[in-house]
Amino acid sequence: MLIDRRTLLFGALATAVAACSSSGTENNATAPIGTVGLGGANDVPPSNNPPKTKVPASIAMVGDSITALSQTTIEAVLTQVGFATITVNAEPSRRIEVGNKKPMAGLPVITFIEASAPPQMWVVALGTNDAGLYTENAEYQGLIDDVLKVIPADVPLVWVSTYRHDQLKGCEQFNLLMRASLKKRGTATVAEWYQTVTKSKGSILTDDGVHPNADGILVFADTVRAAIATQLN
Repeated sequence: MLIDRRTLLFGALATAVAACSSSGTENNATAPIGTVGLGGANDVPPSNNPPKTKVPASIAMVGDSITALSQTTIEAVLTQVGFATITVNAEPSRRIEVGNKKPMAGLPVITFIEASAPPQMWVVALGTNDAGLYTENAEYQGLIDDVLKVIPADVPLVWVSTYRHDQLKGCEQFNLLMRASLKKRGTATVAEWYQTVTKSKGSILTDDGVHPNADGILVFADTVRAAIATQLN
């Protein structure tokens, strides 16, 4: 269920004022594609189904440009869910293991956060920029396994499925392997971004077929929220 825009905007303002409760790191995204306004056809009341279990105190999310574009909204949603400490680290063009300083690859960022200030819950939104660049299952599986080795098996994990219109086969291949790995791991949930975009027939994306538009930013953040709620229930 989508959270209405006024709630998200007020949540974002509260997050900015109480910056000490959110430790977002590097975000080198250019100006967001589209802006979130008030009112609209996709607005629905906030979720009436809060998690049944206690919300962990801290959460960390590592992602690429999709997360970077949605960061303010994501932080507002996570604050609304009840996380006290929120870390969002997102950079455009980020891949899982390939990358230097700009952008830094996702795996070393996850490793650093886990070593320095391990969160009580993780969200991984990586793989979109790796989709289509490998052919063998073993290559994708290696990327997924390397991430899962860093995150403790007993820590709740949400991984966002990948979608990009120009690499659908690669995304499907990655998502299939990632899904199977999370099922085997346990204490893990897939945030169904691929399915959500597919059902929308791309209407929540910009013309590049990769990044969320103004409505898509809301949907992306709510997709993450829904997966978190599923994991905590």
